[in-house]
Parts: sequence; structure tokens; C-alpha cells
Amino acid sequence: MDGAGIPNLLAEFSAFLSARMGLHYPPQRWGDLERSLRQMAPELGFANAETCMRYFLAVQPSREQIETLASHLTIGETYFFREPRSFEVLAQEILPPLIQARRQAGRNLRIWSVACSTGEEAYSMAILLDQLIPDIAKWHITLLATDINPRSLRRGMDGIYSEWSFRGIDPDVRKRYFTQRNNRYEIAPHIKRMVTFAYHNLAEDQYPSVLNNTNAMDIIFCRNVLMYFSFDTGRRVVSNLHHSLVEGGWLVAAAVEGSSELFSPFVFSGFPGATIYRKLSPPVMTLPVTPLLLVPDPLTATPASAPAAAHLPSPSLPPATSPALPEVPQPPAAPPEPPMEVQDLFAEACALYIAGRFQEAIALLQAHAAEVATDGRCMGLLARLFANEGRLGEAADWCQRAIAIDKLAPERHYLLAMIRQECGDLREAAQSLKRALFLDPNFVLAHFALARLAITEGKLDEARRHYRNTAALLRGHDPEETLPESDGLTVGRLIEIIRVASAEVGL
Repeated sequence: MDGAGIPNLLAEFSAFLSARMGLHYPPQRWGDLERSLRQMAPELGFANAETCMRYFLAVQPSREQIETLASHLTIGETYFFREPRSFEVLAQEILPPLIQARRQAGRNLRIWSVACSTGEEAYSMAILLDQLIPDIAKWHITLLATDINPRSLRRGMDGIYSEWSFRGIDPDVRKRYFTQRNNRYEIAPHIKRMVTFAYHNLAEDQYPSVLNNTNAMDIIFCRNVLMYFSFDTGRRVVSNLHHSLVEGGWLVAAAVEGSSELFSPFVFSGFPGATIYRKLSPPVMTLPVTPLLLVPDPLTATPASAPAAAHLPSPSLPPATSPALPEVPQPPAAPPEPPMEVQDLFAEACALYIAGRFQEAIALLQAHAAEVATDGRCMGLLARLFANEGRLGEAADWCQRAIAIDKLAPERHYLLAMIRQECGDLREAAQSLKRALFLDPNFVLAHFALARLAITEGKLDEARRHYRNTAALLRGHDPEETLPESDGLTVGRLIEIIRVASAEVGL
């Protein structure tokens, strides 16, 4: 590629990649970009890299073409237990107390491997959990592995690896968790079942969302990916990942990911040799209690309060000389929120939801309880908000209240199914999905969700049927059309997801 216009063309194409895929190619990496394009151009039917770039900039590329771009530009280099110090910290410092706490409260864990490539990272985590939890069969563990590269996802689903993926791994781990087939190694079935692979674009897709299972995570791996993004895109991704974690959740990053400013929503953990951050809300400031406040007021003290005060030290001044205590002013009660039109309330809460400001949206809706009590949409939104915060009991309660107002709303049964699935109640989740389809046989997302449930239960024929139903309903629709109740998922994106997911069942 020669000519004065080529740098401008590379600049335009770099901007296109940043907008569509979040990939950042500064001028110093344009040579790498050109080489990658030169290699992929024949696969897409172009004579050279320049023609390829001009085509993508001139037309709206198909999803298949975007996939091919992703396949060539996002080739991840990974292996099992990469950056072992991070896994040591997880095994010794982070997971034991987390497992102990969850053992007393539902036995569930949620972990997300972002930009998972061919799956070694996610399977490493599954192996680690298998070693740390003796009764793991009794637990409900979500281990989500996502990537923008469909070819990498398919390899992850296959779970078959070469020697190159095992460099540095303990030979006993390979012997225990893999079966050798000629010169390749297949992951053990019980480990393979723990990981769910899915297509996800960090630059374009909605997250967190209960609808694509990217919400309320305990641990997120996001390693060796942010360095490919522009600073603004990376900051937006980190913000979304922060929202995707529960309070106290952990983000496992890599030392090469960027400046500490990029991770400003998080608190650095300080574990030596590991780049791990934690989501911690600022502590609530309280006024210090002074000794004077420990002196009981003789005018208000009651016998019932005396035992509690008996453990406090006696005042140092004798009663005769003690000055009268000033009356402690009480803060004025917060004025009740003025009533709002339900439509305005719903719109404002939706705007907060879209911005990822879940706690503010919850507070807003709860401050207008009277309006919410009569509106199923607000109740359904509260259910989504609580689900994204990991408060699944409250989410299910609000969703059921919304259904009680309108039992014929299929989208509410669908939302309840997603919440129940996250709770590990697959049978009830399937029943809610079937109710949604009874009310609306063309509910695309319900068909797709039933396919995913069927795979989880090993019912591959049923999964194929639901995938075929989903694909048939999508035919003829504009790929850019947004699906209802999907948190922004488009028809074209769901077609991509189905194409990847259906590989699990040989469709």
C-alpha cells in the first residue's frame, strides 16, 4: 500500500474499528493493522487491504463480515492458569471467605471471563473451584465466558487443546482434568459443563443486564483486553464492569491494562504481584459520639433503657455539679417526595437504569411507592434493577407483583424466568418461559432462552428445535432492529449469538 492517501484511509478505518468493535489502533500500530488486513482480504473476496478498507467504510457491512474482522483482529494468546499469581491470590485470599459466606446463603457464585478467547481462563477458574469446593455439585455456579471472536468461542465450546495451552501448568492438573486424544487434550465433561460461552461485544452490547446474564457478578476477569481500546472506550468498559459486580466484588485485570485512572471506580487490592481491584462503596460518614451523649437524660430515661446504659462508663462529674445537657437538635424529617406522573417517573427511572445508576433508580422508585404500587411497568423495572444488583429475592417479589397487575404481559413472565434461572431454579424458569410463549408464540427471546435451558439440562434435540424457532422468527427483520425487552439487543446481534451458540448442539 503506497500513496499519500493511505495514512488517511488507515485513520478512517481505525475510527471505524473503534466505533464498531472498540478496538484501538493508534498511528504506531497502523502497520500491524495493514498486515492483518492484507492476510484477511482474500477471505472476504478483496484483492488487497486498501480495497477491503474502502469497502467497509463505504457500506454497512454484514454481521458475517464483522465476524471475519473480529476473527483476524482479536486473536487472543492465552493458556491455562496464565499469570499464576492472580490465581494464587484467588485460591488463598479471595475465594475461601467468599465460599464460606455463600455456603450459608444459597451456595451460589457468579464469575465472568470477559474476552475469554478460546476458554482457557474460564476453564482454569472452573478447575480452581472444583478443587476448593468439595460439594460443588450442590452449588449453583455461573461461569460465563464471552468474546467477540466466534471462532475462538467455538474452540472454547469444543474444549480441546494442544500442548501450547499447557505451558507452565502442573502436570497433575492436566492428568486429572483432561483426557489425551492423540496429541491433543479434551477437558473433563464436568468441568466443561460449568462454563457457558456467549458472544458479547464490550464496545456495543448492554451490560450489566439480567437478560444476558452479565449482572451481579462476584468476580470478573478482564485481562489483556483494555489495552486494545482507546482510553474513553476503556473507561466506559470499566464503568460497566463496575456496575456488573456486586458490592465487594472483584475485578481481575493485568498489569499492562493501563493507568490507574482507568480503574478509578475501583479500589486497588494491594495483593503483591497481582493486579486485582475491588468494588467498594465509600463508607457512610457518621458523627462521632461524644462522652456527653452517654449521660442519660433524667427527663427521658426509662427503666427499659437502663440495662443498655449499664455497660457504659459512669460520668466523671458528680450529679450536683454536672451542667445541664443542651438539648440535642434533631434533624428535620425529610419532606415527602412530591407526587409524580407515573409516565414521568418511569421515564426518569429508565434513564437512570440505562446509565447504570441502579441504586439511584431504586431510590427514586421507592420514594414514589404510591405511584409504583399501581404501575406494572415500574414494578417490572424495579425487578430488573434489583436483579442487576444481585438482590434476587426482591427482584422476584417485584416481578411477581407486576405479573399480578397484568397476568397477560408475556415480557414479565420472561423476566421472572431470567431471575429464576439466575437463582438456579431451572424448572420454574422453564415454566415461566412457556407461559410467556403461550401468551405470545412469537416471543423471540423466550424461544432462545428455552434453547439455552435445554442445553443446560442436556436436552439437545429440544435445544435445536428452539434455536430453529428463534432463527425462523428473525428472518426478514432488519438486522439493526432492536428486540423488545432485550436491553438493546438487535436482531443482527442475536443472529450472531445463535450462530455461535448453536454450535454446541450441532445445528
